[in-house]
Amino acid sequence: MRTSPIIVLACTALVAAATAASGENGGVNREIGRTTEKELKVNLSSAFGTVLIGRGESGKILIAEASSDKEESNVVDVEYAIRNRVGFLDMTLGEQKMEKNGNHYSFNLERFDKGKWFLKFTDAIPISFDIELGVGRGDFNLSGLQVKDFNLSTGASDVTLAFDQENSGTIENMNIESGVSKFDARNLGNANFRHLRFQGGMGSYTLDFGGALKNEVDVDIEVGLGLVTIIIPEEIGARVIYENSWVSRLDCDHDFQPEGENQYISTNYHKAQGRMNINIDSGLGSIKVRRR
Repeated sequence: MRTSPIIVLACTALVAAATAASGENGGVNREIGRTTEKELKVNLSSAFGTVLIGRGESGKILIAEASSDKEESNVVDVEYAIRNRVGFLDMTLGEQKMEKNGNHYSFNLERFDKGKWFLKFTDAIPISFDIELGVGRGDFNLSGLQVKDFNLSTGASDVTLAFDQENSGTIENMNIESGVSKFDARNLGNANFRHLRFQGGMGSYTLDFGGALKNEVDVDIEVGLGLVTIIIPEEIGARVIYENSWVSRLDCDHDFQPEGENQYISTNYHKAQGRMNINIDSGLGSIKVRRR
Protein backbone atom coordinates (compact mmCIF):
# COMPACT_ATOMS: atom_id res chain seq x y z
CA MET A 1 0.00 0.00 0.00
CA ARG A 2 1.38 3.43 -0.97
CA THR A 3 1.67 5.85 1.92
CA SER A 4 -0.08 9.15 1.36
CA PRO A 5 2.03 12.34 1.34
CA ILE A 6 0.17 13.58 4.43
CA ILE A 7 1.26 10.52 6.42
CA VAL A 8 4.85 10.89 5.26
CA LEU A 9 4.93 14.51 6.39
CA ALA A 10 3.36 13.61 9.73
CA CYS A 11 5.90 10.86 10.27
CA THR A 12 8.83 13.11 9.42
CA ALA A 13 7.64 15.87 11.72
CA LEU A 14 7.08 13.52 14.64
CA VAL A 15 10.41 11.79 14.26
CA ALA A 16 12.11 15.17 14.11
CA ALA A 17 10.21 16.25 17.22
CA ALA A 18 11.45 13.30 19.28
CA THR A 19 13.91 14.54 21.89
CA ALA A 20 16.87 12.93 23.58
CA ALA A 21 17.92 13.45 27.17
CA SER A 22 19.85 11.73 29.92
CA GLY A 23 17.69 9.11 31.68
CA GLU A 24 17.37 8.32 35.37
CA ASN A 25 18.80 4.85 34.75
CA GLY A 26 21.99 6.16 33.21
CA GLY A 27 20.89 5.78 29.62
CA VAL A 28 19.35 7.99 26.95
CA ASN A 29 15.68 8.98 26.69
CA ARG A 30 13.68 9.13 23.48
CA GLU A 31 10.36 10.94 23.70
CA ILE A 32 7.36 11.44 21.41
CA GLY A 33 5.05 14.28 22.34
CA ARG A 34 1.27 14.02 22.07
CA THR A 35 -0.52 16.31 19.62
CA THR A 36 -3.95 15.52 18.11
CA GLU A 37 -4.16 11.82 18.98
CA LYS A 38 -7.39 10.47 20.45
CA GLU A 39 -6.18 6.85 20.51
CA LEU A 40 -2.89 4.93 20.35
CA LYS A 41 -2.07 1.55 18.82
CA VAL A 42 1.25 0.01 19.93
CA ASN A 43 3.00 -2.81 18.09
CA LEU A 44 6.02 -3.86 20.15
CA SER A 45 8.54 -6.58 19.33
CA SER A 46 11.56 -7.63 21.40
CA ALA A 47 13.53 -10.75 20.52
CA PHE A 48 15.97 -10.56 23.44
CA GLY A 49 16.42 -8.55 26.60
CA THR A 50 14.29 -6.99 29.31
CA VAL A 51 11.25 -4.78 28.68
CA LEU A 52 9.52 -2.75 31.40
CA ILE A 53 6.24 -0.97 30.63
CA GLY A 54 4.49 1.55 32.85
CA ARG A 55 2.54 4.77 33.13
CA GLY A 56 4.15 7.91 31.81
CA GLU A 57 3.09 11.52 31.31
CA SER A 58 -0.22 12.66 29.80
CA GLY A 59 1.46 14.97 27.32
CA LYS A 60 3.89 12.39 25.95
CA ILE A 61 2.91 9.43 23.82
CA LEU A 62 6.09 7.60 24.79
CA ILE A 63 9.16 7.97 26.94
CA ALA A 64 11.66 5.25 26.01
CA GLU A 65 14.79 4.85 28.09
CA ALA A 66 17.66 2.41 27.70
CA SER A 67 19.49 1.25 30.82
CA SER A 68 22.88 2.03 29.33
CA ASP A 69 24.34 4.75 27.14
CA LYS A 70 26.09 2.10 25.03
CA GLU A 71 23.95 2.38 21.92
CA GLU A 72 25.25 -0.86 20.42
CA SER A 73 23.57 -2.73 23.31
CA ASN A 74 20.29 -0.79 23.19
CA VAL A 75 19.17 -0.50 19.59
CA VAL A 76 15.60 0.78 19.15
CA ASP A 77 13.78 0.98 15.83
CA VAL A 78 10.73 3.25 16.11
CA GLU A 79 8.16 4.26 13.52
CA TYR A 80 5.28 6.55 14.39
CA ALA A 81 2.44 8.00 12.33
CA ILE A 82 -0.91 9.66 12.93
CA ARG A 83 -3.90 8.72 10.80
CA ASN A 84 -7.38 10.05 11.53
CA ARG A 85 -6.21 11.15 14.99
CA VAL A 86 -5.03 7.63 15.83
CA GLY A 87 -1.34 7.20 16.65
CA PHE A 88 0.37 4.08 15.25
CA LEU A 89 3.57 3.19 17.07
CA ASP A 90 5.78 0.35 15.83
CA MET A 91 8.80 -0.52 17.97
CA THR A 92 11.50 -3.15 17.54
CA LEU A 93 13.89 -3.44 20.48
CA GLY A 94 17.36 -4.90 20.29
CA GLU A 95 19.56 -5.97 17.42
CA GLN A 96 20.37 -9.37 16.04
CA LYS A 97 23.87 -9.53 14.58
CA MET A 98 24.37 -12.02 11.79
CA GLU A 99 27.76 -12.56 10.20
CA LYS A 100 28.37 -14.17 6.83
CA ASN A 101 31.20 -16.60 6.27
CA GLY A 102 31.09 -17.76 2.69
CA ASN A 103 27.63 -19.25 2.17
CA HIS A 104 27.02 -19.68 5.90
CA TYR A 105 25.55 -17.27 8.42
CA SER A 106 26.22 -17.22 12.17
CA PHE A 107 24.41 -15.32 14.95
CA ASN A 108 26.22 -13.41 17.66
CA LEU A 109 24.69 -14.76 20.89
CA GLU A 110 26.93 -12.78 23.22
CA ARG A 111 24.77 -9.66 23.39
CA PHE A 112 21.27 -11.12 23.48
CA ASP A 113 20.74 -10.41 27.20
CA LYS A 114 22.26 -6.94 27.38
CA GLY A 115 19.31 -4.84 26.28
CA LYS A 116 17.05 -3.30 28.89
CA TRP A 117 14.33 -0.81 28.04
CA PHE A 118 11.96 1.27 30.15
CA LEU A 119 8.84 2.30 28.19
CA LYS A 120 6.33 4.75 29.65
CA PHE A 121 3.09 5.50 27.83
CA THR A 122 0.56 8.33 28.05
CA ASP A 123 -2.38 7.87 30.40
CA ALA A 124 -4.52 10.42 28.54
CA ILE A 125 -5.89 8.29 25.67
CA PRO A 126 -6.99 4.67 25.07
CA ILE A 127 -4.14 2.33 24.08
CA SER A 128 -4.16 -0.99 22.22
CA PHE A 129 -1.12 -3.19 22.86
CA ASP A 130 0.21 -5.93 20.58
CA ILE A 131 3.40 -7.27 22.19
CA GLU A 132 5.81 -10.03 21.14
CA LEU A 133 8.56 -10.97 23.59
CA GLY A 134 11.07 -13.67 22.70
CA VAL A 135 13.85 -14.57 25.12
CA GLY A 136 14.15 -12.38 28.19
CA ARG A 137 12.07 -10.73 30.86
CA GLY A 138 8.99 -8.55 30.78
CA ASP A 139 7.47 -6.42 33.53
CA PHE A 140 4.23 -4.89 32.26
CA ASN A 141 2.50 -2.70 34.85
CA LEU A 142 -0.53 -1.26 33.08
CA SER A 143 -1.92 0.39 36.20
CA GLY A 144 -3.31 3.85 35.44
CA LEU A 145 -3.34 3.38 31.67
CA GLN A 146 -6.47 3.33 29.50
CA VAL A 147 -6.10 -0.11 27.94
CA LYS A 148 -8.50 -0.76 25.06
CA ASP A 149 -6.98 -3.94 23.65
CA PHE A 150 -4.24 -6.29 24.84
CA ASN A 151 -2.46 -9.10 22.98
CA LEU A 152 0.73 -10.67 24.35
CA SER A 153 2.88 -13.47 22.96
CA THR A 154 5.99 -14.64 24.82
CA GLY A 155 8.61 -17.29 24.16
CA ALA A 156 11.24 -18.46 26.65
CA SER A 157 10.72 -15.64 29.10
CA ASP A 158 9.83 -14.53 32.61
CA VAL A 159 6.87 -12.14 32.53
CA THR A 160 4.77 -10.26 35.06
CA LEU A 161 1.56 -8.42 34.18
CA ALA A 162 -0.26 -6.13 36.61
CA PHE A 163 -3.46 -4.06 36.74
CA ASP A 164 -3.17 -2.57 40.23
CA GLN A 165 -5.76 0.08 39.38
CA GLU A 166 -9.12 -0.36 37.69
CA ASN A 167 -8.79 0.03 33.92
CA SER A 168 -10.96 2.90 32.69
CA GLY A 169 -11.16 1.30 29.24
CA THR A 170 -12.95 -1.90 28.24
CA ILE A 171 -11.04 -4.84 26.74
CA GLU A 172 -13.40 -6.97 24.67
CA ASN A 173 -10.87 -9.73 23.96
CA MET A 174 -7.67 -10.14 25.95
CA ASN A 175 -5.24 -12.70 24.50
CA ILE A 176 -2.10 -14.07 26.19
CA GLU A 177 0.17 -16.77 24.78
CA SER A 178 3.04 -17.91 26.97
CA GLY A 179 5.54 -20.51 25.77
CA VAL A 180 8.35 -22.14 27.75
CA SER A 181 8.24 -19.60 30.49
CA LYS A 182 7.12 -18.28 33.84
CA PHE A 183 4.11 -15.99 33.76
CA ASP A 184 2.51 -14.13 36.69
CA ALA A 185 -0.55 -11.92 36.27
CA ARG A 186 -1.80 -9.78 39.15
CA ASN A 187 -5.23 -8.18 39.66
CA LEU A 188 -6.69 -9.21 36.32
CA GLY A 189 -10.11 -8.35 37.72
CA ASN A 190 -9.14 -4.70 37.30
CA ALA A 191 -8.46 -5.13 33.58
CA ASN A 192 -12.17 -4.69 32.76
CA PHE A 193 -12.15 -7.44 30.13
CA ARG A 194 -15.11 -9.28 28.64
CA HIS A 195 -13.26 -12.35 27.40
CA LEU A 196 -9.75 -13.56 28.28
CA ARG A 197 -7.91 -16.33 26.46
CA PHE A 198 -4.73 -17.75 27.99
CA GLN A 199 -2.59 -20.34 26.23
CA GLY A 200 0.44 -21.84 27.98
CA GLY A 201 3.02 -24.27 26.67
CA MET A 202 5.44 -25.58 29.26
CA GLY A 203 6.04 -23.60 32.42
CA SER A 204 4.57 -22.16 35.59
CA TYR A 205 1.65 -19.75 35.28
CA THR A 206 -0.29 -17.75 37.87
CA LEU A 207 -3.51 -15.94 36.95
CA ASP A 208 -4.67 -13.77 39.84
CA PHE A 209 -8.15 -12.30 39.21
CA GLY A 210 -8.11 -9.92 42.14
CA GLY A 211 -9.61 -6.49 41.64
CA ALA A 212 -12.95 -4.91 40.79
CA LEU A 213 -14.77 -7.54 38.73
CA LYS A 214 -18.40 -6.37 38.61
CA ASN A 215 -19.96 -8.28 35.71
CA GLU A 216 -19.91 -11.72 34.08
CA VAL A 217 -16.84 -12.64 32.07
CA ASP A 218 -15.55 -15.64 30.12
CA VAL A 219 -12.06 -17.12 30.52
CA ASP A 220 -10.56 -19.81 28.27
CA ILE A 221 -7.39 -21.51 29.51
CA GLU A 222 -5.35 -23.98 27.48
CA VAL A 223 -2.14 -25.47 28.83
CA GLY A 224 0.18 -28.19 27.55
CA LEU A 225 2.76 -29.32 30.07
CA GLY A 226 2.70 -26.90 32.97
CA LEU A 227 1.27 -25.77 36.29
CA VAL A 228 -1.50 -23.16 36.27
CA THR A 229 -2.67 -21.53 39.49
CA ILE A 230 -5.93 -19.58 39.22
CA ILE A 231 -6.63 -17.22 42.12
CA ILE A 232 -10.23 -15.99 42.51
CA PRO A 233 -11.40 -13.57 45.23
CA GLU A 234 -13.97 -15.04 47.62
CA GLU A 235 -16.67 -12.55 46.61
CA ILE A 236 -16.50 -13.60 42.94
CA GLY A 237 -18.70 -16.43 41.73
CA ALA A 238 -17.01 -18.95 39.44
CA ARG A 239 -17.96 -21.86 37.23
CA VAL A 240 -15.11 -24.14 36.12
CA ILE A 241 -15.67 -26.35 33.08
CA TYR A 242 -13.00 -29.04 32.86
CA GLU A 243 -12.89 -32.37 31.11
CA ASN A 244 -11.36 -34.92 33.45
CA SER A 245 -8.35 -36.83 32.15
CA TRP A 246 -5.93 -39.31 33.66
CA VAL A 247 -2.97 -37.31 32.33
CA SER A 248 -3.99 -33.99 33.89
CA ARG A 249 -5.22 -32.88 37.30
CA LEU A 250 -7.67 -30.28 38.62
CA ASP A 251 -7.57 -29.21 42.27
CA CYS A 252 -10.28 -26.76 43.44
CA ASP A 253 -10.75 -25.13 46.83
CA HIS A 254 -13.40 -26.38 49.23
CA ASP A 255 -16.29 -24.12 48.15
CA PHE A 256 -16.37 -25.52 44.60
CA GLN A 257 -18.89 -28.32 44.19
CA PRO A 258 -19.31 -30.68 41.22
CA GLU A 259 -22.29 -29.91 38.98
CA GLY A 260 -22.91 -32.33 36.17
CA GLU A 261 -20.13 -34.35 34.61
CA ASN A 262 -17.41 -31.77 33.92
CA GLN A 263 -18.37 -28.69 35.91
CA TYR A 264 -17.44 -27.28 39.31
CA ILE A 265 -19.34 -24.30 40.66
CA SER A 266 -18.69 -22.05 43.64
CA THR A 267 -21.37 -21.82 46.30
CA ASN A 268 -21.92 -18.09 45.63
CA TYR A 269 -22.02 -18.29 41.82
CA HIS A 270 -25.72 -17.49 41.29
CA LYS A 271 -25.87 -14.58 43.76
CA ALA A 272 -22.50 -12.90 43.13
CA GLN A 273 -22.35 -9.62 41.21
CA GLY A 274 -19.07 -10.55 39.56
CA ARG A 275 -19.02 -13.98 37.89
CA MET A 276 -16.46 -15.96 35.91
CA ASN A 277 -17.06 -18.82 33.48
CA ILE A 278 -13.73 -20.64 33.15
CA ASN A 279 -13.16 -23.23 30.44
CA ILE A 280 -9.99 -25.30 30.91
CA ASP A 281 -8.28 -27.52 28.35
CA SER A 282 -5.23 -29.24 29.84
CA GLY A 283 -2.82 -31.71 28.25
CA LEU A 284 -0.29 -32.97 30.79
CA GLY A 285 -0.81 -29.96 33.00
CA SER A 286 -1.90 -29.44 36.57
CA ILE A 287 -4.56 -26.85 37.42
CA LYS A 288 -5.14 -25.34 40.85
CA VAL A 289 -8.12 -23.09 41.62
CA ARG A 290 -7.63 -21.13 44.81
CA ARG A 291 -9.62 -18.58 46.81
CA ARG A 292 -8.08 -15.44 48.27
